[in-house]
Amino acid sequence: MWGIYHLVNNYGIAILIFTVLIRLLLFPLSVNQQKSTAAMSAINPKLEQLKKKYANNQQKLQEEQMKLYSEENINPMASCLPMVLQLVFLYGVFDVIYKPLTHILRLSATEIELLKNTTAQFFEGNNAFNSRPELYIVSAMQNPANMQTYLDAGVTQSVMDQVMGFHNKLFGFIDLGIIPKSVIEGGFTFSAQNVGLILIPVIAGLLQLFTTIYSTAKQKKLNPDASQAMGSMNAMLYAMPLMSVWIGFGFAAGLGFYWICSSLVGLVQMVVLNKIYTPEYVQKLIEKDKAKNKTKKRSGLMQKYNEMMQEQMRQNQQQTTESKPVDDDGNKLSNAKMKEYEKKIIAEARRRQAEKYGDDLDDEGPV
Repeated sequence: MWGIYHLVNNYGIAILIFTVLIRLLLFPLSVNQQKSTAAMSAINPKLEQLKKKYANNQQKLQEEQMKLYSEENINPMASCLPMVLQLVFLYGVFDVIYKPLTHILRLSATEIELLKNTTAQFFEGNNAFNSRPELYIVSAMQNPANMQTYLDAGVTQSVMDQVMGFHNKLFGFIDLGIIPKSVIEGGFTFSAQNVGLILIPVIAGLLQLFTTIYSTAKQKKLNPDASQAMGSMNAMLYAMPLMSVWIGFGFAAGLGFYWICSSLVGLVQMVVLNKIYTPEYVQKLIEKDKAKNKTKKRSGLMQKYNEMMQEQMRQNQQQTTESKPVDDDGNKLSNAKMKEYEKKIIAEARRRQAEKYGDDLDDEGPV
């Protein structure tokens, strides 16, 4: 963000370019995600057969599912990594937007502390000043009426020029450091900036809603059974746009603008990938991978993950088998002897409970 801003000298454009670069960086992962989604749709009939075949044996079902994923070269967790990384970048952008003096102008801690102490007098009684002082500093210093106050406090002309020249306004009139809900509290005043600030979280929510509708429709078309099974998950997906609107109103407008850029670029990317990676094309890719795997042993994280899961299942099954009681000859107990064994275990547990609490025992247990 620092490098991009100093190239374009505009905060809004810097956020847009940064978003595009991040999406390009994550594009290979998005391709894998799209391939995995389409591939999962392609093998869904096989998964349904396994569910029916091993309906009463969940452990065996998990083993066979992992085996199928390994044979088909599919990573069922492929869709998680891009979302996690996008969340990491979102937190990074959040910190940049709330600390422009630190990350964009790169003032020293001493300089920022002096600015904070000087600016505090303009926002006495405002509790939010302590949580986001750099945004308030920028706002106060860009008011020419306050210039002398900062010069008298010992702020250098160089620092003054940097902060006052900070181009943090989108389209030249929307201050990205302002929190949208602040223009509503205490009465709304009609102005181009205030309207723009309100529209930012609303547009962010609408774009996310449209993305959700589009992706859900595609998923339903590719895999109707899976989309029906994800009813509660779909409800949560539709609730997220509302949450983004609520969050957008409560945080600096720069965060909402980043959300708009990310959703817009992501939507375009999703449309392109859906056009390219159709179920038929993905099936061809899967067949190519199968042909390669016949002559070359597969490696990588997914293969290691599958092997680890299968080994863990084998160990669990072995431990379950070894923990079952046997008679003196090492043979498994019959049903009658097993019931007798269980009665002895229960009786021993009751006896220990009675001793612990000083109770008397009858035929049913402590009294």
